Amino acid sequence: MAETNQAKPLAPVRVHPRSDDEEKALKTMNRRRKFKLCGCITAILLLLLIIVIVILVFTVFKVKDPKVTTNEIQLTNFDINLGQLLTGQIKINMTMVVNMSIKNSNRASFRLGNSTTSVYYRGISVADAQIPPGIVIKARKTSGLNVTVDVMADRLVSSPDLLGDVRNGEMIMNTYSVIPGRVKMLFIKKHVEVKMNCTMTINISKRAIEDLNCKHKNFFKRFMAIAKPI
Repeated sequence: MAETNQAKPLAPVRVHPRSDDEEKALKTMNRRRKFKLCGCITAILLLLLIIVIVILVFTVFKVKDPKVTTNEIQLTNFDINLGQLLTGQIKINMTMVVNMSIKNSNRASFRLGNSTTSVYYRGISVADAQIPPGIVIKARKTSGLNVTVDVMADRLVSSPDLLGDVRNGEMIMNTYSVIPGRVKMLFIKKHVEVKMNCTMTINISKRAIEDLNCKHKNFFKRFMAIAKPI
C-alpha cells in the first residue's frame, strides 16, 4: 500500500525585536543619507546658478567699451595780428570748441570721471581744459559733449616754428583728450579710459580747420571686479 505524503507545517517565523542601539543606529544612518542628499542637491543648484550667472555676464550683461568720436573742431575765435611779422612779433588769440559724442552700448549707464582735453603745437602744450566728472551717459544712448579750449598765446608765440608756419599760411596742431569712466552692471563693474588724439591743420587765411584726423584707443584699468557698496 502506497504511503501518502503529507505536507509538513512550516516552522513559525520568529521576530526578534530591535534593541535601542539598533534603532538609534538606523535613525542615524537615515539622517546621514538625508544630509548627503540635501548637500548634493544644494551643490548642484549652486553649480547651475554659477553657470547661469557666467552665461549672463558674457552674453546679456557683457560690458561693452564706450565709443568716443570727435565729430568736429571749430575755431570760435581766431585773431592774429601780422602787423609786425617782419620783426618776428606776432599777436594771436585762439579759442576752439571740440565736439565729441560718446556712445554707450551697455544695458547700464556710463559715468565719466575727471577728463581733460589738451592742445599741442609742435610738441608744446598751449591749452588745457577740464571736463567735470559725474556726467552720465544713459544705457544704450549717445550723448554729445562740447569742450571749449582757450589757447594761451604766450605759450604759442614761444615756439620758434610759429613765424615760419604763419608765413606759410598753415599751422599743424594736435588735441589730446583723456576720458576715464566706468560701467557698473549688477555686481560687475568695468573701468575704462579712452584716449583720443586728433591732428588738424589750421588754414590761417580761411581761419578754418582742415584735414582733421582722429584716433582713439581704450585702456582697461580693471576688467571685472565686485562692485563695492556706495
